[in-house]
Amino acid sequence: MRRSPFDSPFDAHRALGGASPVYHGLREAVRWGAHHSGLPVVVVAALALVVSFRVVKRAARLAVEVVLATAVLLAATRLGWIVW
Repeated sequence: MRRSPFDSPFDAHRALGGASPVYHGLREAVRWGAHHSGLPVVVVAALALVVSFRVVKRAARLAVEVVLATAVLLAATRLGWIVW
């Protein structure tokens, strides 16, 4: 495939070629949300990005809390404070 001198090196289709089914699914979900909400696609994509960032942030906090609680329980068990 010949490249035009005007092709961007950051072409999304080429960069996400390996993740094509995932990329296509996300793209269709954003289009569907925009179509059914009446909002522009850019607004729906921005909302999805913000919401997904917040979900990842909360999930990371939960993971840290679980790891800390597990470490405290294991330390207490090793020290003999807790007997299972």
